[in-house]
Amino acid sequence: MSRVEEALVRRWSGQRIMAVSTGVGLVGVLPLLLYIAIGPADGNPIGLGLLAMAAIPLAGVGIAVGAVRLLVQLFARRGR
Repeated sequence: MSRVEEALVRRWSGQRIMAVSTGVGLVGVLPLLLYIAIGPADGNPIGLGLLAMAAIPLAGVGIAVGAVRLLVQLFARRGR
């Protein structure tokens, strides 16, 4: 592993990856939810829907990667 990869692996824990991914998902979906709650009844928020459609899979992949990273960290600590 190169020094850059090793530095990234040490800096980003599984919990942090999951937290950031959850934040990305919320930031992507929250505008659409707010528009639905307080926006006009006959509005058509196409852009906000596309933002949510992009944010949800991205957050899901990030949460899965974070969970795998967290499991690797737990097993690595147990092996010491």
